[in-house]
Amino acid sequence: MSCSLHDMAQMERVGIPTAAICTSGFVNAGMKQAAMLGIPDLPIVDIPFPFASLPPEQARMRGADAFDSIVAALTTSPH
Repeated sequence: MSCSLHDMAQMERVGIPTAAICTSGFVNAGMKQAAMLGIPDLPIVDIPFPFASLPPEQARMRGADAFDSIVAALTTSPH
């Protein structure tokens, strides 16, 4: 995980809803890190692996496929 979860923890602490987007292989690590940072209920949107190596058009399609889940994570999670 990058420092993004640290940033999300800071935003959550000031009332800004956040959601992590993780590829399948990193969801458990994201959940553990979020819990260690004091935000165990951080919504995590799971997208298929791989992502970083995808051609731009396929990456855009993955983002479009995840859009509804991201919006739901930001608007229905307890914050």
